[in-house]
Amino acid sequence: MSQAVAESLPVTAESSDDGASAVLGSDGPASENATESPQVDASDQSPSATEGDEADDPAIVDANDAAAQHVESVTPAKETAIAYSAHVASMGWQDALRDGATAGTTGRSLSIEALKVTLENPAVAGSVQVRAHVSNVGWQDWTSGTAGTTGRSLRMEALQVRLTGEMAASYDVYYRAHVSGIGWMGWAKDGEEAGTQGYSSALEAVQILLVEKGGEAPSSSGSVTSEAFRRKPVDVSVGAHVSGIGWMAAVCDGATAGTTGRSLSLEALRVSLENQQLPGTVQVRAHVSGIGWQDWTSGTAGTTGRSLRMEALQVRLTGEMAASYDVYYRAHVSGIGWMGWAKDGDPAGTVGMSHAVEAVQVKLVAKGSAAPGSTSGAYLGSQEQLSGSVSYLSGTSTGFGKATTVTLGSERGGRISTFALSVDNKLAAGSLQYRGLSQFGGWGAWVSEGSAAGASGDVLKGVSLKLSGDLASSYDIWYQVYDSDAGWLGWASNGAEAGSTGTDSHAVAVRVALVKKGSSVPGSTSNAYVQTSYDTPHITIQAHSANVGWQDPVREGASVGVTGKSLSLQAVRAIVSGPVSGDIQISSHVSNIGWQNWVNGGTISGTTGKNLPIEAIRIKLTGELADSYSVYYRVHSAEYGWLGWAHDGSDAGTVGTALQAEAIEIRLVKKGSSDAPASDKPTVVSKPTLTSQAHVSNKGWLSSTTDGTVGTTGQALSLEALKLSVDSSLDGGIAYSAHVQDIGWQSEVSDGLLAGTTGKGKRIEAVKIRLTGTLSQYFDVWYRAHSEEYGWLGWTKNGEPAGTSKLGYRLEAVQIRILPKGSAAPGSTYKPFTDKPIVPADQLEMKNRANAYGSRTPWLIMVNTTTCRVGIYRGSKGMWQQQAYWVCSVGAPLTPTVLGEYTVGIKGYVFGRGYSCYYYTQFYGDYLFHTIKYDQGTFNVQDGRLGEHVSEGCVRLSLENAKWIWDNIPTGTKVVTYE
Repeated sequence: MSQAVAESLPVTAESSDDGASAVLGSDGPASENATESPQVDASDQSPSATEGDEADDPAIVDANDAAAQHVESVTPAKETAIAYSAHVASMGWQDALRDGATAGTTGRSLSIEALKVTLENPAVAGSVQVRAHVSNVGWQDWTSGTAGTTGRSLRMEALQVRLTGEMAASYDVYYRAHVSGIGWMGWAKDGEEAGTQGYSSALEAVQILLVEKGGEAPSSSGSVTSEAFRRKPVDVSVGAHVSGIGWMAAVCDGATAGTTGRSLSLEALRVSLENQQLPGTVQVRAHVSGIGWQDWTSGTAGTTGRSLRMEALQVRLTGEMAASYDVYYRAHVSGIGWMGWAKDGDPAGTVGMSHAVEAVQVKLVAKGSAAPGSTSGAYLGSQEQLSGSVSYLSGTSTGFGKATTVTLGSERGGRISTFALSVDNKLAAGSLQYRGLSQFGGWGAWVSEGSAAGASGDVLKGVSLKLSGDLASSYDIWYQVYDSDAGWLGWASNGAEAGSTGTDSHAVAVRVALVKKGSSVPGSTSNAYVQTSYDTPHITIQAHSANVGWQDPVREGASVGVTGKSLSLQAVRAIVSGPVSGDIQISSHVSNIGWQNWVNGGTISGTTGKNLPIEAIRIKLTGELADSYSVYYRVHSAEYGWLGWAHDGSDAGTVGTALQAEAIEIRLVKKGSSDAPASDKPTVVSKPTLTSQAHVSNKGWLSSTTDGTVGTTGQALSLEALKLSVDSSLDGGIAYSAHVQDIGWQSEVSDGLLAGTTGKGKRIEAVKIRLTGTLSQYFDVWYRAHSEEYGWLGWTKNGEPAGTSKLGYRLEAVQIRILPKGSAAPGSTYKPFTDKPIVPADQLEMKNRANAYGSRTPWLIMVNTTTCRVGIYRGSKGMWQQQAYWVCSVGAPLTPTVLGEYTVGIKGYVFGRGYSCYYYTQFYGDYLFHTIKYDQGTFNVQDGRLGEHVSEGCVRLSLENAKWIWDNIPTGTKVVTYE
């Protein structure tokens, strides 16, 4: 570039009120060397433009017209230059320009959308960079290429240009912006901002000039303002959702969001920062009817679509915004009107008065600046308060609050198990957390407000509380425990521990105070947390009983559980305190479960909520404690009462008896001491095992069994001998005797010896069984007999007879059950022994006679011609079972019924002359079973006599009985007639 050209740089001339042109440098004659002119898009070179149309409209001057203007009195760079090209809306890319020429357009309302800047012939190392502020995008990153956007119709609103490397040390780069609605603004240089931000004003043209370092700045001729850059101040945008209207247009700069004078509730509010320069956010929080204070949000506070009014609000800034600005806000409240200004997170509005916020105003001011108006009465309502509840070991619960200081429980109250706390009406956001120290569970986990701390069924001994968030910045949380032994202990705060570790005391009350930060302590802090030490070890134990639940813990030597009320012990837990290292472990034998695994101190052994009794228990010590001490324990069992003392892991209680444990007692005894407790009772009572063996007719000795059943049923086999024995942890055994056919009661035998006979074919008819020794003190033996004809008779026990006598009925089986003393009978006790026949003698006589016969079919018919009776039997020889027993008529003395053994032959429907007999069944020749006589061809009775000797030798029956034989008894069935 020639020196002459460098000294005569073109600018864009603009029309002004006085007709002056905006130029670079002072007014002067044009140079002859100003032969170069900026190049523009072909669309700007219409014929009319070359014929002077622009002269008719001086307000429209493009880059070509600027060629007539020159810059003087500057020191431009030699040879080195910056070239730049603008992408203009509706035009696209223009040709590159240099040395302060105008890129873009003026007077045509066309925005620059992108700018390309390059360095030509750099004299030294370095580059040129450009940065654009784009509508809907903001400031882009620095680039050595193209800034802005193309193809998106997004205007540039401001720019920055800078040099790098040695170029930055040797040159300054100046640039200015032509902005819609403003015109040419002042010159910026070396990375400063040029244009506007926050006004939605488009950049329409730019000029860029490279000047040697320290050289004179370009003239501001033609600039309408000396400002190179104008930024709209940062502000808070507020949008209101109003009942019956919905979302209204957002407002800024303290304008009213919502409505006044229309009684319309504000339901939601959204806030945002406009024209933000510093990092940070604006947050809002609402108190909503039926909900209370919501959490802080950077979006929308309140609710929509639920018709819930906002009653109060809080607004705050974060980050560097909070360090540089205060945010003020006030509420227009139903029934009150405009209230005072609150700021920076303080509440505005009302709480607890059922008033609706109808409108708000929000104003951003520089940090420390005066409030927009009066700050008096910005908020009406309660401050943060505490509320809480306790649950007692007894299962009852009580609520407390609301106040800044609350006492949970009372000085004369019961043992606390759990507690819960909440901070209500949180003007300062945050949360309360707390935990409890329980006697058996130790310190529990931290829980959130409203949740229970401590352990249900355990005993509370200490507490710890802490705040978080804004609550922790605004308040201290103080608390103290009322110990059952020491009374009120000292105050602790903010996560410190409070209470007592002593095993013999417990918390009956907890006092909690919410204290403003920096305020004085509520009281003495001395002995807030008392940790008790002991010279010797001791055990603390707690029991859970049916219908009672967890009971008060006790030290060893006292019993836990319930006696005399038939309430089962269902769970226990124990801990060891003292100077000796080690632990206590427990294992319980639980109904329907059996022996559980060992559990360590403080852990529940047994079950809760399942109604399953503990039946036996094992307890042992571990570590150095086990080396120096023994643990003794005994069980109070249902039916037996207190059993003997077990120790160091052995069984105590009952096993296999289904007897519930009701209480236990524990003692800790130093090894070698004479203090060990003693008892003459067994420590554990286990169910005995009964072994039995039977000798049965036609089979001999059966295999031994342990199921308690001796003999057979359903086979008509006599029990001829038996052997019984028991296996038990208790002293004693089993004794028994048999009542034998043709012999009577034998002498008693015991423990596996034979009662009855073998090889003689003699049936046992009854038995007596009893237990002996210590076993008989803890168990009853119940038994019942299965006798011929009767089947199972009733249950009897402990040496009483079971079966029959004087009847000749065989005993077929015996069932035996050994049950805990005093237990109910296994079943009915009706008639365990009898000498009365179950059937009339004539029927019994016929059945006994029938058992001597066999039949080719499963049926047998017996006819007693003396008693005029027919018996129907089903089964087989020796095992016939009576199915029917009917009255009949048999042959007259002159025409008697044949006697002997016969078989069923042919059958027919009817026979007779002058009479009719129906449903006949032949058993020998002309001897038949048939109906009584009817008039021929009818069912009019002609001779209906039964139970008499009146027939011609046949056996007459009623119509239904004759038909039954005709229908059911097959050919070949044995028929026996006898006198």
